[in-house]
Amino acid sequence: MMNKKGLIGILPMLGISFFVVILLPIVLFWLSGLSKVLFQVIMAFTIIGYVKQMGLDGALMWIVSGILIYFIVWKYIYIFSSLYMLMLLMGMGVTSAIMWGTSNIRGKLVARDTLKKSRMGRE
Repeated sequence: MMNKKGLIGILPMLGISFFVVILLPIVLFWLSGLSKVLFQVIMAFTIIGYVKQMGLDGALMWIVSGILIYFIVWKYIYIFSSLYMLMLLMGMGVTSAIMWGTSNIRGKLVARDTLKKSRMGRE
């Protein structure tokens, strides 16, 4: 049954797992204010590193970094922290583990439903 559905059968579980990963930083910020500050510091240093890699140097680097840090780290922290977490997970290859886990869970759910249907057919 799962072989006939292919990727379409896995997409709902994959969507749910990505939704959980995106909500993870927001819940963490709500539970602990220190985690928000720590994440802001990490993102600020990351932005400074990216701007330096672009080839900017001196005062222009600090101006561009300051503008980006203001909008990304202070003003829209909840949106960009979720996107940053998703980017980190994709970069580390964790998404393949999420896909494996969701397909494994879905396979167990399909097997359970098939067992229920076969039992109902005998009764």
